[in-house]
Amino acid sequence: MDENRITGEAKKVGGKVEGAVGDLTGDQKTQAQGKATELKGTAENLVGQAKDAVRDIADQASSVAQDALEKGRKSYPDAERAYRQGVDAVGQYAKASPLAGLLTAGAAGFLIGWLLHSRD
Repeated sequence: MDENRITGEAKKVGGKVEGAVGDLTGDQKTQAQGKATELKGTAENLVGQAKDAVRDIADQASSVAQDALEKGRKSYPDAERAYRQGVDAVGQYAKASPLAGLLTAGAAGFLIGWLLHSRD
């Protein structure tokens, strides 16, 4: 679980508590600050979820690539080097821009689903 998910959830809960205190005391400033903190926590949690999703997709892609490598090792002696380069490239891309990686993986999944569905 990504650190952003944990801290985001903590901020979200803290913001709810702060907003509830503002509700009880009738202090609009405290209410507004609580809501703002809650929204920041929600946003941070979403960033953490996106990072986790990208990591999961990268792990799945790595697993599929490793299976393909094992099957093709005899026929293609340079496959292991290509696999390592691919894993490194995907890992660097996912670390550099997790949201773009998530969107790319989603688009690739959609395309694969569309291609498989169009065969029916």
